[in-house]
Amino acid sequence: MRPIHFPESNITFEKPTTTDDSECLPISAYVGQDIKGNPHINTVWQPSKEDIEAINAGRPIVVCVLGTALPPMSMFTYDEEGNSNE
Repeated sequence: MRPIHFPESNITFEKPTTTDDSECLPISAYVGQDIKGNPHINTVWQPSKEDIEAINAGRPIVVCVLGTALPPMSMFTYDEEGNSNE
C-alpha cells in the first residue's frame, strides 16, 4: 500500500533526512480534532492490485510502527457516500 494525497489533507510530513525514497516517502495528512476535541492525524493509503487480492483471499493487513511505543489507532474505509465503515 502507498500513502496518497487526499483533498482534506492540510499538512505533509517529510521523510526523515536519514532515509532515501526506497525507505520512506513524504506523507499527506489531515491534522485536526474529533468531535470530543481529541487531537488526531489521518493518513490515506491506496492498496495495490496485489494488496486487494491478498485482502480478498483473507490475508491480514500488517501495520508497522517504528519506535518503542504504539499510539492508539484505528483503520477504516469509506462507503460510496463518504461515510466511515468503522
